[in-house]
Amino acid sequence: MQKNSAFARMIFIISAVLALVAGVMSYQLLFAPKEMQLMRTFGEPRAIAPFEGKTHTGETFNQESFIGNWSIVFFGFTTCPDVCPTAMSNINQVMQKLPPEIASSTQVVMVSVDPERDSIERLAKYVPAFNKDFIGINAGLEETRKLTESIGVTFYKIPGHDDPDNYLVEHTARWFIIDPLGRRYALLSPDEVLPGEDLVGIVARDFEILREQSEF
Repeated sequence: MQKNSAFARMIFIISAVLALVAGVMSYQLLFAPKEMQLMRTFGEPRAIAPFEGKTHTGETFNQESFIGNWSIVFFGFTTCPDVCPTAMSNINQVMQKLPPEIASSTQVVMVSVDPERDSIERLAKYVPAFNKDFIGINAGLEETRKLTESIGVTFYKIPGHDDPDNYLVEHTARWFIIDPLGRRYALLSPDEVLPGEDLVGIVARDFEILREQSEF
């Protein structure tokens, strides 16, 4: 009789422990903060320094143009052979994958790191080819440097062998996220995605998590 009683108590204790573990795991699945896979937030959001440029439609664009919407910002140039068109295409696919309420409150901005060659007219042909709502910016060399230094972007020319005007521009290829207060909020590096992984799906999910967990 005592053996049966001890066995019953053991079964009860094991069942209680298993129920507790299951409860903790369920709580974590339901209420624990979701983790982003690729996107990283800055420890302290930082306001964008004053700068001024022109959009590909000729309108003024400055640090205040980031206020009121989330922004995905990429730095590139129209004669970039591979990284830039790939990034712009991927960002377009991310925007298509986002829920409408998130996409509609997000602007995509490509800032030219080759303002000498990327005229307003050239940007007007290049940027809308990826998405008619994307914004291309030419801020001139001095103003572009103000913006890139504020966000944390580097760029420099790589001269051509025969023709000095036939140069490439080496530049930071990260995507930056600016929050509705006009602050540098997060970044991601597309080259961190492993072969076979879905970059577009990962970024779209990360951006949704970022928006859900933000104060806006």
